[in-house]
Amino acid sequence: MPQFLHSSIIIEQVAWIKKEDMEENRFDLKEIREDTDLVTVLSKLGFEPVKRSAGELFYLSMLRDNDTAPSFCVNEKLGIWYDHGLAKGGNVIDFAINYWPSLPFRSAIEKLLELSGSIGVSHPANKPRQIEIPLKHPSYLIRDIKQLGGNPAISSYLSWRGISKVAGAFVKEVYYSIKKDNGQRLEMFAAGWQNDLGGWEVRNKNFKGCLGKKSMSFFAGNDSRLAVFEGMMDFLSWKIEHPLENASILLLNSVAFLKPAIQMAQGYSQIEIFFDHDQSGRKASSEFLKNLDWSKDSSALYQGFNDYNEKIQHNLRELRNTSISNKGNGR
Repeated sequence: MPQFLHSSIIIEQVAWIKKEDMEENRFDLKEIREDTDLVTVLSKLGFEPVKRSAGELFYLSMLRDNDTAPSFCVNEKLGIWYDHGLAKGGNVIDFAINYWPSLPFRSAIEKLLELSGSIGVSHPANKPRQIEIPLKHPSYLIRDIKQLGGNPAISSYLSWRGISKVAGAFVKEVYYSIKKDNGQRLEMFAAGWQNDLGGWEVRNKNFKGCLGKKSMSFFAGNDSRLAVFEGMMDFLSWKIEHPLENASILLLNSVAFLKPAIQMAQGYSQIEIFFDHDQSGRKASSEFLKNLDWSKDSSALYQGFNDYNEKIQHNLRELRNTSISNKGNGR
């Protein structure tokens, strides 16, 4: 995941150390990444997942205050996390840095080692000491981008979301691989769309993330009208019910981009916003309307549901149940 899908690499710089410094320990960051279980660390800190889904655990974010919907996600298979409210993520070392932001890097790692019960250090013996510097490094490769229709799993996912009829003009099939810490590559695919910085927002039933730089997505339409959504699925749900609408479209892709979205929207005379009904969505709506008071909150269109797509999925299930009932009655 651009921010979710990355690993740390080590740049080693050789430096001769004075004799009195030779006994000083250094962190083996690669060993810490591979041997420290993030889920165990979170549990020892007092955090347990609110829900589990296909190898991913969802927590109330411990990196932000007042998170009422589980938006901190951990992929157990890859050993990485992503906070959708912050639009950032990483491995267990990245978590330690973000969880203890006031601590120096070394102190944060020491805290992590205390929780995990690991040693995580090595002892140089009569040789130059290697100073290890963790750097962010994209570990994904985009293999191919294709039009929808060639991958049954992606088509099934979009049908399950209830938006397959209108997805073709905005969503692609994205094929990519992720390099794990052991060097092996995991081949993956997902439905995806490009954001304004060239990154790809990717979604399937088991994964939600971004390849490349995280940003908003803008689709030009009417010069005076703008519709703003938290994500693609909500926009396409609106498109299902309003197929002839030609407003310009702005997708936040994360509520972390609320402020730049407000700045971008200032030039439009007619603005509608369609944010979620959870606490973060309500807060975003309030902030948007406070800054652009001529905007209209149109979330009443999916009143009773958390977001627009939840309503569309509900309607789809009701339609299917009615159809099955009618067949059972011989109609």
